[in-house]
Amino acid sequence: MGDDGFLRMVALEAARVYWGNDAWSENNRGQRQLLARSRSRPALLADQAGRLLAAAAEREGFAVLDPGYRPGLIGEVRAGYEELIDDPTVTVDMGGRIKDAVRYVMDPVGRVPVLRELLNAPVLGALDAYYGGRWRVQHVRMWRISHLPERERAFHHYGNLWHCDQHPVSTLKFFVQISQGVTAEGGAFRLHPVPSTRRLMRTGFLGQGWAKGPARRHLDDPDRVVPFTAPAGHGAFVNTTRCLHRAGIPPEGTTRGMVQFTFVPSPDPRRTDDPLADLPADPNVAPGRTA
Repeated sequence: MGDDGFLRMVALEAARVYWGNDAWSENNRGQRQLLARSRSRPALLADQAGRLLAAAAEREGFAVLDPGYRPGLIGEVRAGYEELIDDPTVTVDMGGRIKDAVRYVMDPVGRVPVLRELLNAPVLGALDAYYGGRWRVQHVRMWRISHLPERERAFHHYGNLWHCDQHPVSTLKFFVQISQGVTAEGGAFRLHPVPSTRRLMRTGFLGQGWAKGPARRHLDDPDRVVPFTAPAGHGAFVNTTRCLHRAGIPPEGTTRGMVQFTFVPSPDPRRTDDPLADLPADPNVAPGRTA
């Protein structure tokens, strides 16, 4: 191991002990102070429901909600997904070892415009409360994951191993369930809330898919793990830097679809009715990339 590798290993271990997750530079105090200032001097006032969701997302690292989408919206999203997901001209396979284990739609908002409606008033209210009204959409993604044979499950394919993302801690993701009948046994996305993540990080979690001691025993403890098994049309705000999480593996012969919005702080208040109006291209959904 070179000096850089050794220093990174030391930094990650220090992050696990001090911060309770394994991001290091992403845990800088400036990000936390930024959120605190925005919340203390909000540019937009959120309603009570939004404040409760934001408080849960801050305290636990996640919050699940039913946004109350109009009848038929999720069906339209699902129809757009199904029309595109098998078309090689508009999708890219990004699996780690088995490329088509995960497939992303390129420019999902441009190809499925009704995705804009997923950012409805309850969702916007929670975001305004979480960021003090100062946020922007970093990217929107739509993907499909497939079954993994038992022999492949110890390898990275599409976030199927327990991990924390290496994002600034001010990053928040909103996952929208678009597959029907997702269960804990049937490939649901799953996470450890912040308090559980902290305990695991400090009792033997060593990195992606690698743990010892108490952490190894409790990583898949059903009393600790929260599976995202809400019906299609529900959403989950998740801070994937602060929460250990992983993708569930769909049963053989099945797949699971998901839509994900990623949000980051912005120096400017949100003033537009269409937060996706100036959405840039997503450089990380491209041939040669891995999920």
